[in-house]
Amino acid sequence: MKLPIIQTKLRIPVIKDEFIRRATLTRKMKKIPEYPLTIIHSGAGFGKSTALALFMRDEKIPGCWYSISSMDDDILPFLSYIIHSIRGLVPDFGQEIAKHIETMERYIREEDLSYLCTLFINEILEVDSDITLILDDYHQIDHSYTINSWIEKLLQHIPANLHLVISSRSRPNWKHLTKMRINGKLLEITREDLVLTIEEMELLLTDLYGLEIEPTHLQSIYQITEGWIIALCMIAQQIPLTGDISAHFEHSTYSLQDLFDYLVMEVFSKQPPIIQQFLEQTSILDVMEEELCDEVIGIHGASNMLEQLKERNLFIQKIGLKHYRYHALFKEFLENAFLKNNPSAYSALHEKCARFYEKKSLWEEALYHYKKINHYKAIASILQDQGVNMLEGGKLKSLSDHLMLVPVHEMDTYYLLWFLKAEVQRYRSQYQEAEKCYDKTYFEAGKRNDYLGMSRALEGKAKIYLDTIQPHQAETLLYEAIEAREKSNSPEAEKAKLYYLLSENLLNAGKSTNAEKWLQKAKESSPSILDGNIEARLYLRTGRFEEAKKVLYNQKVELSGKNGSALPKSHRETDLLLSLIEAFMGEGLNAKDLAQAGIQQGISLKAPFVEACGWIRMGHAVQILNKYDSDLAEQCYHTALGIMDTLNVERGKAEPLMGLCILYGTRGEYERALDAGKKALLETEKVQDIWLSALISLCMGITCIYNERLENGLDYLEKTRELFYQCEDSFGQMLSSFWLAYSYFLKKEEDMFRQSIDKFLYMIQTHEFEFFFHNVSLFSPRDLQMVVPFLIQCAKGNIQRSYAVKILQDMGITGLDSHPGYSIRVQTLGQFKIWLGDKEVAEKDWQREKGKELFQLFITVNELISKEEIFQILWPNQDTKNADRDFKVALNSLHHVLEPMRKARAAPFFIIREGLFYGLNPHAKIELDTTQFQILIQNGLNETSQEKVISLLEKGLKLYQGEYLPERRYDDWCISKRESMLVYFLRAAERIAQIMVRQEKYDHAIYWCEKILKRDRTWEEAYRLLMYCFYRKNNRPQAMKWYQKCKVILEEELGVSPLEPTTQMHDMILESEKYIDPIEQP
Repeated sequence: MKLPIIQTKLRIPVIKDEFIRRATLTRKMKKIPEYPLTIIHSGAGFGKSTALALFMRDEKIPGCWYSISSMDDDILPFLSYIIHSIRGLVPDFGQEIAKHIETMERYIREEDLSYLCTLFINEILEVDSDITLILDDYHQIDHSYTINSWIEKLLQHIPANLHLVISSRSRPNWKHLTKMRINGKLLEITREDLVLTIEEMELLLTDLYGLEIEPTHLQSIYQITEGWIIALCMIAQQIPLTGDISAHFEHSTYSLQDLFDYLVMEVFSKQPPIIQQFLEQTSILDVMEEELCDEVIGIHGASNMLEQLKERNLFIQKIGLKHYRYHALFKEFLENAFLKNNPSAYSALHEKCARFYEKKSLWEEALYHYKKINHYKAIASILQDQGVNMLEGGKLKSLSDHLMLVPVHEMDTYYLLWFLKAEVQRYRSQYQEAEKCYDKTYFEAGKRNDYLGMSRALEGKAKIYLDTIQPHQAETLLYEAIEAREKSNSPEAEKAKLYYLLSENLLNAGKSTNAEKWLQKAKESSPSILDGNIEARLYLRTGRFEEAKKVLYNQKVELSGKNGSALPKSHRETDLLLSLIEAFMGEGLNAKDLAQAGIQQGISLKAPFVEACGWIRMGHAVQILNKYDSDLAEQCYHTALGIMDTLNVERGKAEPLMGLCILYGTRGEYERALDAGKKALLETEKVQDIWLSALISLCMGITCIYNERLENGLDYLEKTRELFYQCEDSFGQMLSSFWLAYSYFLKKEEDMFRQSIDKFLYMIQTHEFEFFFHNVSLFSPRDLQMVVPFLIQCAKGNIQRSYAVKILQDMGITGLDSHPGYSIRVQTLGQFKIWLGDKEVAEKDWQREKGKELFQLFITVNELISKEEIFQILWPNQDTKNADRDFKVALNSLHHVLEPMRKARAAPFFIIREGLFYGLNPHAKIELDTTQFQILIQNGLNETSQEKVISLLEKGLKLYQGEYLPERRYDDWCISKRESMLVYFLRAAERIAQIMVRQEKYDHAIYWCEKILKRDRTWEEAYRLLMYCFYRKNNRPQAMKWYQKCKVILEEELGVSPLEPTTQMHDMILESEKYIDPIEQP
């Protein structure tokens, strides 16, 4: 999309040579080239733009200027103007980003903002010289989320050669400003810097206006104006006309705004009638230039008049060679006066101005002027013609705001507006309101025999049910929409849109073969409007994951260049589909990142249904990423259910309820799981969604297996298999065959097992589902070791033997005759616990305490250890014979605890013997919390990104529930391990506390320091950080208390004094605020 550029916005305003220079302000502004960011903020009339323009001209700084208007509140025009502004300095700047912008739609997603920011930064870095970029009147667009987000991303990585200057009536609320100010990267110029001193005021009156004012009068004027430049200029203009300075002092009790209104009235009333008329009439224009003034106002040679006004200092500013604008306060006064004095002329001129912009296809400018005079019919007419373009361009808010202005009777006349309103509501998940507006569209179009309008209304209504996956309701509407569209003699492309929708709906109903036929028909009718998401969903629901991912990732690449559709697509968002596929394939981290992107899309697009789908997919990802902390997954699902309740979309609850079903089932909450599953099935069966019904039924079958209800599980799984065959989903068929095989394996039904496992292995090989053996996925066993026993059985029973052996080898298992079918998980930090698969070993199961101690020794040493060494550690006071006897008893007890179902005379799996050495089997999957703890902490300490450091360390520290094997606190063989784990904890907590201090999150830092000292009273860095935190919280007494406590503890425990950095911190605090300005204590 080629965006027009008004060159006058890129010109530095022309300021009279006689305008005074202010030494104090100039000194501060001379620091602009030293800072990455300068913010100049004050109310209107304080001379921000004038000061900047004078500074740039006097210092001869090669700057780039951009005067922002209220119509620039979209990221693409904003960036386009910035690029063209910089091109005034660097002619070939921004070619790549400009080309990228031209291909994009008007609505931007979060990843697009990052990409645009990256392109911009890289282009700036290629410039050899420094660039000073001035954004004047930033308050005009301060409400824009995308622009603020883009600038915040820029400030995070702002190049050293870019100096950004923001001039605004208010201080932007960017999150990095505090950090930039502390780090000396932000220069602020405020109202206090801009107000005139009495000396500067005297200089202005003398040099610019040629007035000699007595000191007493000068003091009075200063008291009235409070140094406000615009008020002073008005008084200066009045003095020669009235000849009476004292007359102005009568208004000394006015507020500054009242004073301004009084003064501007005085200035205005002294002008000749023709000038007054011209001022009033041109006040409706944001920017004045000859063609516009000639055509709208009817005054030829308007440029001469404008130039005269500038020479008279009538608060008019020249921007460029032939363009002018009034000071904002002066313009507001003039426009209000014009409306009050001559409302009919005011309306007529606004209408002429709107028509002028209509001729130039500047629709939003035209709408602005029609809006000013409440010309609803004209607004409706423009929206009727241009509303679809606004909709497709993602201008939902602007479109919605204008639609709200149009009365019902005009909506009925321009009935496409009902359709536009319905579309906005549907995209915002306001489905009930949208349905009423679609019905209104259909009714009004039907009265006029407008078959295309009727078809669009039916299509929109069907999309509600497509958005919420209710195929039965959508089907009839789509066939009616196709029939109406064929009657309207619409082009093939219009019909193809409906064919795509019908294909998607058939897919939702589980009729994949018919869906593929309609998809092919749509492609043939109009290849140019192919919707990759529909094709990807077809592949998803038939188990062709790699094809689906290829389509979707290709689409993401295209969207990064074109921004794709600017509008939300409900559950069909690309990232949401990819997240679901990754969860099915066991790629938890990818699934989580994509789900997060989906949530963000829903929030930024104000599409709560999309956001809810993001939370659902996040729940799926969390389930397979962290099976030991299921509370987070449950919270994600309940968040989604809450949004669906708000939207009153019952069908949208099916997938989160399915997630809860499998979650509760694996946690052993059988009744809750089945209840969630039944509620989910109720929704999908109601709308005849066979595919999702099959997945829900599968979850209920898995739940039964996990909770030892095999007969019930078989009933659900047989039903599941039939449903997956109906919708031709190879992935679902593979899953149902696996769980059926597992059930028959447990029931020892050999024939049924062979039949199901043979089908399972065939589907795995045929459809490339081998990830099932290696990744924990949403529908796989939570413990992948479950599949090992019956793969061994396949190898023994010659059931696709070569493939079964290959998979076992891939899993690192060779030469085994048996396997327990689960992994072991061990908690040692804080307390000792052990799980066999998902089942916790109860304390009563440890029949011999020495058996437990022997296992704890093995996991501590974590290598084979000789029998004699074991004797010395566990039975130091016994002779070899008795120690050997007790060792055998303890070892047998341990074998029984770890493998309670092991057959007689079968070799143990988890504990092995090699000659006289014993220990853990290196091929067994034994998960130790200490291993995970060490990895997370070490990775966190090695990471450079603060965000990643905090994430990794907090995950690691969450595992540290207390000291290592507390019940063995006094046993020498675990002291080294215990101390090692403690040091990892202390280093990690210290690092987090240090980062919290840098981020000025002092309460968080105090929390971690106190945690450190609870574990080790002598950790001196914790004392230093505590002292600094309380000092920054303006609580010096508490800081001193921590120093005294540090001295006492170090003397008592170690017999030493605090280190020099600690004493230096103490001395700095005593000198109070010499080095750092303390902040207020909350």
